Amino acid sequence: MQTGAQLRCGLTVAGVILFAFSSAVAAPPDSELLAARQTFTKEMKKKSAAARVTAVEKLAELVKPETADLLLKRGITDDDRSVRVAAQKGLRQFVEDRTVGEYLFNELKKSFRKPPANDAVAIELLRALITTDDESRQEDLVTMLDDFLGSPKAHPLIPMTVIDDCGTEGDGPAFQSVLRLSKVKVFESNFGYRRCVVQAMSQIREPEAIGFLIDLLPKTQGLIQHDVIQYLTRVTSQKFRDNDRNWANWWRENQKDFKFPPAGTALSEASLDDQQPTYYGIPICAKRIVFVLDTSMSMRGQPIVVAKQALVKTIESLPEAVKFDIIFFDATAATWQPRLVPASADAKAEASQIIADRGLKLGTVSSAALNAAFELDPEAIYFVSDGEPTDGQPAQIVSLVSQFNRTRRVSIHTIGVVTIRNGGAGLTSFMQPIANQNYGKFLLVE
Repeated sequence: MQTGAQLRCGLTVAGVILFAFSSAVAAPPDSELLAARQTFTKEMKKKSAAARVTAVEKLAELVKPETADLLLKRGITDDDRSVRVAAQKGLRQFVEDRTVGEYLFNELKKSFRKPPANDAVAIELLRALITTDDESRQEDLVTMLDDFLGSPKAHPLIPMTVIDDCGTEGDGPAFQSVLRLSKVKVFESNFGYRRCVVQAMSQIREPEAIGFLIDLLPKTQGLIQHDVIQYLTRVTSQKFRDNDRNWANWWRENQKDFKFPPAGTALSEASLDDQQPTYYGIPICAKRIVFVLDTSMSMRGQPIVVAKQALVKTIESLPEAVKFDIIFFDATAATWQPRLVPASADAKAEASQIIADRGLKLGTVSSAALNAAFELDPEAIYFVSDGEPTDGQPAQIVSLVSQFNRTRRVSIHTIGVVTIRNGGAGLTSFMQPIANQNYGKFLLVE
């Protein structure tokens, strides 16, 4: 009969044997992954960007969720662009692997639930995943984007950044990525997103991009329709304007032999319809527009007289299909109507009277005026002023407006009024950058 001590000793020995056996049959540690991680961590500490690029490329040869995670955390966030590009290429190689692709997909889903500070990671995940050839994964990705972009936490800048970058790349894979990102619901309803896709397709030198834009033409209006017509006319030398049927017939007959103009060729703007309304010679192609007029004291005399006459003349020429509003600004920004109104005869008459009656005051709150214009949800803003703002630093306002407009894609046209008092000083350093960075035209007038 065993004593308690003997029993405890036997159990201990049995436990040791069982532990040894289980250790023997358990999966050995992934020595290849451990070695790769150690090497990568060491190399990424080096100052040489070339060494870090090599480290990223070497790590990308090992297709595992753990290596994908390292590329996201260390490669994508590197200070050097060449390292970031290498990490992007590595992630794209991973998406077709079922296990790693699923890991990246779930990481993107988690990123969408986090604050905007995680946008950089989400952008790179989306950039990689959108290249997948797995149709099921593509459908899941579009569904995820629909849920994300339809939520209060939506950051449309994430997919729009990827679309913009694809436009810059301008090749076949870029076309496929933009095409897939055009399948989300917001493409049909959101002006900024829709214009972003059109702008990217207009940079992609693939015949399929031409076909996409021609197919889209009958579904467009206003400024986006103008964008499409301008690009198609410039790149094909055809002059069908908004006749989508003629464009479709021509493309059917010519797409096989179509060749893009040589890269770097300067393409002139397409001529406009003789009936096209303009403001200070700048075409009005949008269907939703806001006129922003400086009524500060420095505009007194001939400048304000000419500016008011030009505005009244333009408003009188607007077709009724156009919706418009007016913002006057001096010490404050005053909006004529709470929302855009159709350019009916009554609205034009009332607007003309309001313009005539508007007096001048001190102050030039340009920033407040532009903010008020954005609140009206326009496609285009026409901004007339003779001076620098009094409600902020010019460079800061330009930066804030441009950042805010990245997802809205509103064209901001600026007209700088040269007066005896300013001699044009400050106009090119404030008004011109606003137009240049916001899809608009800049004009100096005296």
